[in-house]
This record gives sequence, structure tokens and C-alpha cells, in this order.
Amino acid sequence: MIKIPSIVLLLALFLSFSSIAQELGYEKVGIASFYANSFYGKKTASGEKLKKTLLTAAHKRFPFNTLVEVTNLANRKSVIVRINDRGPYRKGRVIDLSEAAAKRLNLKKIGLVRVKIKIVGFENELMLIPYQKLSLESNPKFSRNFYQKSRLKYKTQYKMKKNVQNKKYIKR
Repeated sequence: MIKIPSIVLLLALFLSFSSIAQELGYEKVGIASFYANSFYGKKTASGEKLKKTLLTAAHKRFPFNTLVEVTNLANRKSVIVRINDRGPYRKGRVIDLSEAAAKRLNLKKIGLVRVKIKIVGFENELMLIPYQKLSLESNPKFSRNFYQKSRLKYKTQYKMKKNVQNKKYIKR
């Protein structure tokens, strides 16, 4: 006969393990692969057709429409994909990527690569990324015209009298 407290404890452990994978910022390192050509055009577990051009992926436990950042640990390239399928069913693999996502990570030529996956959003809503992780694609370009307009906004100019002990400012 199993006691009720032990059942409650087992249930609590099960629920805690299942909720770990659904928290924002959850990270895991593992092997990524991509879909074979025979899977394209067929329905995924979520019911939509699998397309080569969409940034989608398959994961065993993440809810559908979870946004996941996948980073190739070999070359530090990353892509954000949407989970719409279940898998991969090979031991040791954490995610299956579509062809478009595999090309962005340079995974298409290699086949398998070590990646870090991180949950960054849910239900097509991308959460804010900490500013330390952001980078500019190019240097910012500044216009001198913009700065001239902002400088001309203040017309009053001040100058300091040289021979005054308390050095007050007076208008010109």
C-alpha cells in the first residue's frame, strides 16, 4: 500500500521537472541536426506543413510556438526558431532544425553540431534580451545637421568675468 504523502511527493517532483523546460531563459547544450528532405511538405505534430523556408524546429518537450535561440558553439552564429514539431528521436540530440535555420548556423554542410538552446519567448512574443547580449551590425552613423539643430535650440550664451572674485556668470 502506497502512502498519500509519497504520492504527493512524486507528483510534485514530476511537475517541477516538467516546468523547468518551460521557463524563460532556460538553457541546454546538446547536439542539433536538421530535417531530411523527405519530411518537407508533410504535417508536423502541431498540424502545420513543414516548409524549408520557415525558421522552425522540433523539440521533445517545449510547448508549440515557443521561441528558442539556437547558438552554434563552433562559430557563435545564432538563430531564433519557433517550435512546431516533436523530436528528435535520436539519442543525444536536443533539437531538429528546418533547412533555413540550418543554413544560418552553417549546419547544412556539417550535418550535426554542438549547440546551446535558450528559450527567449512564448506564443510569437519575443521577450526582451539583456542589452549586454545585443550588438550592432554596423557602426552608428551620425548627422552633423541633427547636432546643429539641437545646439541652436539654446540661444542664450554666457561668459565669465575674469576679474570677479566669486566668478558669477553674466549674459553677453
